[in-house]
Amino acid sequence: LSVALSGTVLARCPACARNFANLYCNNICSPNQSLFTNVTRIVNRTSLLGKRELAVLEYQCFYQQDFAD
Repeated sequence: LSVALSGTVLARCPACARNFANLYCNNICSPNQSLFTNVTRIVNRTSLLGKRELAVLEYQCFYQQDFAD
């Protein structure tokens, strides 16, 4: 849903939409997240099934210049 909404907003620039989707997918799905992500804020929450769990509210990402380019 998040990527679809961003795609709608960025529809005038297909390259921008693709770049944003690529960045989003790398942030969420990369097996190497621990190398470039620092979690800065978490919260305890209860799932819909009543299970207590942690949720990430904020994080910092650090990218190499060649990835950013």
